[in-house]
Amino acid sequence: MNRMFVVRCILIAVSGVYISLLLRTPLLVSAEHSYTASKAAGDVKMIPFYWIVGIVGGSIAITLTYVGWKKYKAEAKKQTDDDENS
Repeated sequence: MNRMFVVRCILIAVSGVYISLLLRTPLLVSAEHSYTASKAAGDVKMIPFYWIVGIVGGSIAITLTYVGWKKYKAEAKKQTDDDENS
């Protein structure tokens, strides 16, 4: 089950990057470019920022979930080992 979880996490991360490349939105926008664009259009596009936040936040959430699950399983195993030894 742990191997499948890792494979799913990697697949989600890769598909997020692939979708962002398909949409052809730049991941990084220089400050000068966004300032001139906001002056001209009167509107700042935050789509690349949201993609970065989603990918980084998703990676952090997946990592924390995985670590929490491993800790839970280790504590459960330790508890059963302590019960058998008592």
